[in-house]
Amino acid sequence: MSVLNESAATVLRELRARYPDTPFLALGQTVWWDEPMKAALRVLLDDAGLGGHIVLGVHDTDYFAKAHMQLAPGERYALLPHNDGSTRDLWSAAGEISQFMGSECFPTRHSLTQHGVPFHWLAGRQGDKRPAFIDEVTAAWGWRGLAFAGSADTVVRELRLEDVTAGIRRMLEWGFDGTIDAIEPPDTARQARAVADRLVGACCACCRSNPALTLTDLYKAMFPRLLEELMQRPMTGYTVTSTSELLEFTPKTAHLPRFEFLDLFLRPATRSAAIHAYNHAVGGSEVYSLDKFGVGALPFDVVVPGLGRGTLRVTLRAIHIETPQPIRLRLSRPIESVSDLADALSAHFGDKVVVVGKAVALISMLAREYIFVFNETGSMYVHRTRSMNAELSARGIPVTVHPILRLHYQTWDSAGDVATSMRLPEPLRGPFGAQALPMSQISSRWREVVEKQETLLAVLSSLRGTRRVLAFLAEHEPGRWERLCDELERLILEMRELRARVEPIARQVRRRYEEVASLRSQIAEVERDMSRHFRSVSDWTPYELETRSEFAARLADLHRRRRAILTEVRALKAHRLTMERSSDIQQLRERVEAIRVRAEEARLRLVRDALLTVEGLPHTDHRPCAWWLPMVDPSGSWFRRITETTRAYTEPL
Repeated sequence: MSVLNESAATVLRELRARYPDTPFLALGQTVWWDEPMKAALRVLLDDAGLGGHIVLGVHDTDYFAKAHMQLAPGERYALLPHNDGSTRDLWSAAGEISQFMGSECFPTRHSLTQHGVPFHWLAGRQGDKRPAFIDEVTAAWGWRGLAFAGSADTVVRELRLEDVTAGIRRMLEWGFDGTIDAIEPPDTARQARAVADRLVGACCACCRSNPALTLTDLYKAMFPRLLEELMQRPMTGYTVTSTSELLEFTPKTAHLPRFEFLDLFLRPATRSAAIHAYNHAVGGSEVYSLDKFGVGALPFDVVVPGLGRGTLRVTLRAIHIETPQPIRLRLSRPIESVSDLADALSAHFGDKVVVVGKAVALISMLAREYIFVFNETGSMYVHRTRSMNAELSARGIPVTVHPILRLHYQTWDSAGDVATSMRLPEPLRGPFGAQALPMSQISSRWREVVEKQETLLAVLSSLRGTRRVLAFLAEHEPGRWERLCDELERLILEMRELRARVEPIARQVRRRYEEVASLRSQIAEVERDMSRHFRSVSDWTPYELETRSEFAARLADLHRRRRAILTEVRALKAHRLTMERSSDIQQLRERVEAIRVRAEEARLRLVRDALLTVEGLPHTDHRPCAWWLPMVDPSGSWFRRITETTRAYTEPL
């Protein structure tokens, strides 16, 4: 057993001693990403002889997908990439998949601009192709999200398999086929195909068994199956459930400890403090404070069978549920406890209602009875949950919760003994300097590659001007850019020569403007003298009249000279413009701009690939798609090594 594995065993031993009867909860929205990697916990517990029960939970009370775009006419579903263009607002947590080394990390327009790319200038030169250009260069590599027509308000637990089967199969085939195509050894590729066929076959069998089942049923069936593919042995010591089962809210379940946190927001003695603590925790984030949801809003959603999911609002006279078609239940007396709320909801909707905490509140609900198991970067809301709980404790309302267990995998470092060679994703070929590599080299080099790409981003950010960009490209990619560097220098010299022909005219224009400025000063001075003379004369004798006439004549002469010079300036500028717009100069400018476009597009591609590398490799190291492992390494040694090197630590709530 390795040192890191012993460290993990120590943490788990302490957890089991402190909470011997508390199950571990692995809760995720999809089984096709990193959730099955928590099989490592089962192996660690078993190897240390610690026992322990693991609850595999499908988070099925959230929406299936949100895509603020129209699908093609007649299309019920689509596999969509994620980018900073047409799918910027795409959210598809329950129907997402990544090919080998792919992730949802995508380079935003802002990040490209931040690293020296004149993005808006480049996009503006694409004409009608501008939207397609933005979609392409800002796309995440190797990731697709499944979106359904009209699915914006569809909760996962209500998505019937007969409606979603074709989309799920298409999603799996895209992810599996792309991964298998990247496997170079034919024997390994054939074994990977067998893994894919088993998983797709199991999905299809589940869907055929009863079309009335939901996506929840499919994911519950596949969750332990994927863990067993990783471990290469049967899964033991577990149960499978879903959020809708865990948080089913009836008069019989309202007394469970998981609903104690909800009770804090309903009881008159604690309600104000609880609302304040929640609003305090989400302050300064993209999460709405409760006042944004309306009077009486609480940080919980109610999922009503057939009617959807909506924010819970409790006022003195009614229960409001902000489903797509808002629900209002009149009350004969105020709601002051979870029992009151359960009685009221069950009386109207029966026993299948679910009350689920919004992201920050959900963790406190379930951590009351379970030890959450998160991967290294899982759940972005934990620190806000901790802040909320701390604020409640500071107000004399302690929240009893178990700590979180974090699992830190070393996915790429652990692949050193994997014999398979892989064709690299397109964005990683430049950073790794190869089209394909053995997994052992990917394992040994990936950290160095990330570090070099970070350095490259800093250099690319500092380049100003086409000449410096081209000079860098010529050094970075010898043999490709030298001709353009020479051509640009020649064009610059030619443009300087042509500008030299225009410069005498420009000097004349500048001198004429200086004369105009002098005339303006003289005109102003004469006007002041004329004004003073007018105010000083009380008796307009012939002499005074003649003096005024002289002033007027001088002004007229100055204005005439000014107009004449301005006419000459217009003629000079027109002549200069004609020279500047000559076909020779125009062709030079167009060619210089074409070279600039090529240079900046090359910089854009380098920045894009660097960002995908710097963000994507650490992301997949922490949270790999679990099914990659048995496909790339049929022997199972990769997963065993990941388990041996997994670091476990607890995080207080």
